[in-house]
Amino acid sequence: MLIDSHCHLNDPRFNDQQAALIAAAAQAEVSDYVVPATTASSWPAIHQLAIDYPGVHPAYGLHPWFIDQHDRDAMTQLSHWLASHPAVAVGECGLDFLRPNRPQQEQLFAAQIELARDCNLPLIIHAHKALDRVIQMLRQFPGITGVIHRFSGSLDQAQRLMDLDFYVGVAAGITDTRQAKLRRTMAALPLERLLLESDAPDLPPAGVTAELNAPEFLPLTLTALAELQQQPPAQVARQTSLNSQHLFNIHASH
Repeated sequence: MLIDSHCHLNDPRFNDQQAALIAAAAQAEVSDYVVPATTASSWPAIHQLAIDYPGVHPAYGLHPWFIDQHDRDAMTQLSHWLASHPAVAVGECGLDFLRPNRPQQEQLFAAQIELARDCNLPLIIHAHKALDRVIQMLRQFPGITGVIHRFSGSLDQAQRLMDLDFYVGVAAGITDTRQAKLRRTMAALPLERLLLESDAPDLPPAGVTAELNAPEFLPLTLTALAELQQQPPAQVARQTSLNSQHLFNIHASH
């Protein structure tokens, strides 16, 4: 069974079809989902999903894309929420330098790194046009771990992250043969440091005609990764699921 290490099952575009999505994913041998929050308003819905579906593992954080939506006391709210709501990670957090307010983003990210360290939780990190700065900031917090989700950086950047005990999120971009640099990077990375993710509902795999991505398409990313790594798909499935279980301290629901 596969673990989808990053999936926004709570996204309103799914139009309350979570039961059908999870049933379809189960048919595709996807058993578990790490569902990261992006804003405080999304925390209750993700908490409820985790109650309703044993395979849903919640993470709570404040995403840099929505920097203008986070209240001044958002970090206090997050700290209190995590104190009373079990989570497998702090996130989705990070830096996105396509968005404004870079100093505010960095302040919020640093606060979430500190909170993850205090809670003994890993981080789920979004890094867009900002990966070097993310790595620089992580170096200031020894002992923290986590994953850079939907990794699109260089082999050198991946190595620096792995040296910091971080994992690399492998998304559907590798199914696109035009993404030659990304595919070469993923072929060269150790399987023990890779997590499979759909990032649904965004970016369906190559060849999928559905408007929205869904966890049921995760095996297409698995197949592409197995080809790049020159490993049997069953071995890649087993190792990436073990990696997710180890990082997030979860037991697969099947």
